[in-house]
Amino acid sequence: MRQRTAEPTKREVIVESALRLILKKGYDGTTVDEVAQLSGVSKGLVSYHYPKKENLFRAVLEKIVGKLEGELKEVYESDASARERLRLNFRNLFDSEERTRHYYIVLVDFLAQAPREACVRNYTRVIYQTVLRYVEMTIADGVRSGEFRPVDVKLEAATIVALTEGFVFQWLFNPDGVTLEQAYQVSDDHMTRYLLSEASA
Repeated sequence: MRQRTAEPTKREVIVESALRLILKKGYDGTTVDEVAQLSGVSKGLVSYHYPKKENLFRAVLEKIVGKLEGELKEVYESDASARERLRLNFRNLFDSEERTRHYYIVLVDFLAQAPREACVRNYTRVIYQTVLRYVEMTIADGVRSGEFRPVDVKLEAATIVALTEGFVFQWLFNPDGVTLEQAYQVSDDHMTRYLLSEASA
């Protein structure tokens, strides 16, 4: 007997609808009425699961953080070398303009809410800590194996995250500037010049 794929729950549909609306209209421009309409449920049901708009916003953040960590973990646990794992992370970030734009539009909107929403501050911190943790672990693996030079792992991870995300923000807000392919190449060049040991070069 063929096993049927589980249908998304009402909660999952509501959160996905909220995410789609936030991508299109931003957090402030998204209403609970619109979320209910797009979800095909009543406003009362949305409010039952998420009594405040902030609760729904937090659920969207949880969804994003969960997806991000899943992707980072999959790359980290692959059989690839440390160098190739970093390259896979670069590709995940720079290969799809649509995917990168969607993720960072939401992230920028979340960052704008952070000064006034404690839950958002906490999740934006979690996002950066999650990214940094997997980059740090990858660099540490490369140093231990001799693939990378001995470096300050935390500082180098912070440098790579600053470099890659800085490129993304420039690409988002200055369309005539750097391309994502150029951003990938410079990020890869940085790794080659400053991380690879002489034996691995």
